This record gives sequence, C-alpha cells and structure tokens, in this order.
Amino acid sequence: MANREIWGFEIPTSPSGKNIWPKALKREAVRRIDEEGASPGEIAAELDAHECLVRKWHVAARRARGDAILDNGPAFAEIKLRPDARPIEARPSNPDQARIVVGAVCIEFPISIDEDSLVKLVRAAGTAS
Repeated sequence: MANREIWGFEIPTSPSGKNIWPKALKREAVRRIDEEGASPGEIAAELDAHECLVRKWHVAARRARGDAILDNGPAFAEIKLRPDARPIEARPSNPDQARIVVGAVCIEFPISIDEDSLVKLVRAAGTAS
C-alpha cells in the first residue's frame, strides 16, 4: 500500500495494512488535545484512526509528564459481613430480578440493569454494610 500524508507527516503502512504512526504525529495529536481543546474523537476522525488509539497516546503522554491519571474508582467494592449474619435464599422471587448473595449480604436488582448502575449498586452496598 502507498504511504499517505496527514498534518505534514508521512504515514507508512505495514505489510499487514496497519498504519505506522510516527512519534512526532502522536505528539502533535496530544498537543492538539491539550492546547487546542480538540477531543480524541475529533483527532481520530482526522487521522482515520480509532478513538481508543488516540486516547491511548494521550494517556501515555500524561503519564510520561507525571500527571495523575484518575479512573472512576476501584474496580471492586469491599463488602463487610457481620459475624451474626444468616444465609439468604439465593433464588430471587421475581423472574425479572437477579440476586447477588455474599454471605448474609443480598443485592437484588432487575436483570435489565446496565453495567454502570450495577457497579454503583454494589459499591453502595459495600459502603452501607
């Protein structure tokens, strides 16, 4: 495949058809995000690349600068059980419901719940116990 040019940078293509992104182009993409306020999606569209790739470059540059990269919190919530807790029936009473049982802690929720809401529910249960 023939090389192409973006923002004045030549983008070679590997024999398998993948773009080989020059370091200088990655730095320019990160600069446009940081200094011009462009979104990773906008940059990705200009490059004809995946947005997750541009985000990866941006996070790597921030880490290299020593910036703290915050996430949405821990992947797991701590759930503490009381020593006097009694077991709970594992099967929900409603077929449209699901139930997570850990010792005496029971979290019942609709099976249609989205992942983010379920994570919030589990975190809230962990802090309330």
